Amino acid sequence: MIKRTIATLVAAVVVSALAAPAALLAHEGRKVDTFEVEVGFLHEPAFEGQANGAFIRIHKPGVDLESHGALFASGTVGPGGNFQFEFGEDLEGLVVQFHDHLTANGGAVAVAHDAEMSGTVMVQFTAAGFSPSELNVQPGTTVMFMNMSGDSVMTVLSGPHDAADDHLHDDATAHSAMVPVLNAAASLQVEVTHVPSGAVRTMDLRPVFGQDGSYVADFVPTAPGGYSFRFFGEIEGEPFDQSFSSGPGTFDEIEPARNVQFPVELREVRELQGAVEGLQSELALAGDTAADADSAASTALVFGIVGLLTGIVGAGVGGYGLLVSRRKA
Repeated sequence: MIKRTIATLVAAVVVSALAAPAALLAHEGRKVDTFEVEVGFLHEPAFEGQANGAFIRIHKPGVDLESHGALFASGTVGPGGNFQFEFGEDLEGLVVQFHDHLTANGGAVAVAHDAEMSGTVMVQFTAAGFSPSELNVQPGTTVMFMNMSGDSVMTVLSGPHDAADDHLHDDATAHSAMVPVLNAAASLQVEVTHVPSGAVRTMDLRPVFGQDGSYVADFVPTAPGGYSFRFFGEIEGEPFDQSFSSGPGTFDEIEPARNVQFPVELREVRELQGAVEGLQSELALAGDTAADADSAASTALVFGIVGLLTGIVGAGVGGYGLLVSRRKA
């Protein structure tokens, strides 16, 4: 009966946890080499006995080909001047559009290893536009945009042209959007530690459905307090070994479920288990005592029966002797 009650309580806790919405509230963010990671419990606030997991989200610098000047921006280039940009390995397989903001003239650079152009390639800018306007180059090729107009300024920016007038053209620093890192579950694991007890377990990760670049190791935290997560392995071939600990300014510690229970506070499964184990010990001890009592009673009964039989035998022997003596007389 007690075991059935515990199973019912566990099922109720798991169902309530699965029904609870995911909350990404107090995760720790950190930049590791070129990667940006976010770590914490999958569901926060995090409570004892509820399904949860060690969560990590991984992003890296990507290539923004659509935003105005996201990849490169020349600033203002006067007649006879030039602007250079190297189309590196990160652009392999991509087509990068470019344009002059003032005239709306533009073109595109396709980057592929089997392209014919490499080294330094010149593109001339005139009143008629860019020439050549379509290029196929190998990764690592530098394209030099030359202002050959004679009397006009040039502003070369990546991305398609738009009609906005509020862009800043004097910043030639390239910048990129962050994109999710895919397929990291195959090369990363997490070591989960319950800090108060020192209990440690290494777990595998799985992708979080609908959240590219997000991964989780599922488990049910069965004790409150602080936890630490050590994610180790590789991310896209790069070694990765980072530890994160719960606490102020990082991510939530595990709270006892009674903190949010109302109006009745229920005992935790670990507390019920402890009570059941204690009851089982008491029952086992009582059983041993009863067994000892039964053994003593059985021994006494045996001795009693033996004594009775001995008396009967003695009485029979005595009666037989008396009968024989009378016959002789």
